[in-house]
Amino acid sequence: MKIEGGTDSIERKPAHACGHNLISSASIAAFIACWEALKQSGSPGCVRLLGTPAEERGGGKLSLLKAGAYIDVDACVMAHPGPLVSDDSLKSCAITSSLASKRIVAGFSGVAAHAGLAPWEGRNALDALVNSYVSIATLRQQLLPSQRINGIITNGGKATNIIPDQARAEFSVRAENRKDLEDLCQKMIHCFEAGAMATGCSVQVDNNRAAYWNLVSNDVLCKEYTRQMNKFDSKTVYSYPGVSDMPGAATDQGNVSYFLPAMEAAFFIESNGAVNHTPKFADAAGTEDAFNRALEVGKGLAGLAFEVLTNQPFRQEVKKSFEQVILTKAEDQMRINSFNSSITRASIESLLLSSMPTLIPLYKEEKISSEQAMGALMATDTNFRSI
Repeated sequence: MKIEGGTDSIERKPAHACGHNLISSASIAAFIACWEALKQSGSPGCVRLLGTPAEERGGGKLSLLKAGAYIDVDACVMAHPGPLVSDDSLKSCAITSSLASKRIVAGFSGVAAHAGLAPWEGRNALDALVNSYVSIATLRQQLLPSQRINGIITNGGKATNIIPDQARAEFSVRAENRKDLEDLCQKMIHCFEAGAMATGCSVQVDNNRAAYWNLVSNDVLCKEYTRQMNKFDSKTVYSYPGVSDMPGAATDQGNVSYFLPAMEAAFFIESNGAVNHTPKFADAAGTEDAFNRALEVGKGLAGLAFEVLTNQPFRQEVKKSFEQVILTKAEDQMRINSFNSSITRASIESLLLSSMPTLIPLYKEEKISSEQAMGALMATDTNFRSI
């Protein structure tokens, strides 16, 4: 049983404006409570607290996945804070969803020239970037409601009297699933290429960064979390509008949810209307009330973890639900990638050999299931797209 604590914040201000300090507080509380319950009951089982840094930008959980940190784990749970919802008596919601997401970087190269004496001798890399940016802004008109494109210019030149020969932009791209995400990234690449061609510049696009997958919340875990929270008189619902139905956020817990049964509940703190990633929410996340709410959530997570560890029929139900969902996604994924044969151990080993060879011994020794192997491939291989 694994409980995750997020420890990172954005490097620049406003620091812990997404409340990852509260994720850690809830997770540490859950770990200690579950560990003590196991000791007092004499029940067998192992509960681990896993620190998972770099969720905001670095994909820390992806690195941990590849390193084998989630091997021999029956379930992985965590909870994330957000502002109060319209029902301000509601403390938590079990089911959350997230978009698939990745970063894409475009670097434009032109020719420097004196902007006053001989601008015609230059090729303006910033103009190429701006043209591309405008094209992407125009593309937004045709985006699906579940898709997002947000970008910043990280290098626009060094001085106003020099035609910029270098320019760089970074974009965050989000979509409902990985297939839509990759399709959207391809449209953006066309915008970059068009901007460069129109200005006589060149462009290099980095589209190979690790992607976050959409979260697959384990239904059985979420229902039990709801029961546990309400048992402790912490008003919690299984789902809630605007929280459970594609709010627009993205997390590397989505990748974990393709490898083993997982969930990321939401809990709500008083922030005077401020939303995550704002200075006011950072202030709210540092209050005693927010800390106490995190401790309440920790009790619910501990109760859920204890149930996973001590109730074998429940544990099997969690596993069965996960395998049904992931195997269906894996079968559909293989069809998308033109694998005509049905899923066999040989075909899975072939995919692991090309993408995650370190898992082959574990798979051969049956320390990970076929469903976990397929989930790992989907979670970590950038060329293995989700449906």
